[in-house]
Amino acid sequence: MCDLYICDSPFLLIFNRWLNPLFKIGHKQRLEEDDMYSMLPEDRSQHLGEELQGYWDQEVLRAERDAREPSLTKAIIKCHWKSYLVLGIFILLEVKAFIYCALIFTICRSFKIRG
Repeated sequence: MCDLYICDSPFLLIFNRWLNPLFKIGHKQRLEEDDMYSMLPEDRSQHLGEELQGYWDQEVLRAERDAREPSLTKAIIKCHWKSYLVLGIFILLEVKAFIYCALIFTICRSFKIRG
C-alpha cells in the first residue's frame, strides 16, 4: 500500500501525467503490446548494442596494447558515464531538497510548539 503523502504528491501527479492514458487503458482492459508507447530510436537495443560494441572494441585494443585482460566494466562505464552523471546530479538535488524540506518543517514545527 502506498503512503497517502507519497501518492498525493504534486510532483508525482505532474511528472507521471504522461502515464495517465496508459493507466486508464489498463484499468479497463488487459494491456497489449500495441497499447505501449513506442521507444525512441536511440533507446532501442540495436543502437545501444552497437554503441557498446564500439567501446568494447576500443577496450580490447587498449588491453592488447597494455598486455592485460579487457574489462567489460570499463567499456560500460565509458559508454554510459555521461547519462549516469546527469542522473546522479538530479538525484543529489532531489535528496538535498528532501533533507532541506524536512529541516525547514522541523524548525517551523518547533516554533509552532513554543508559540
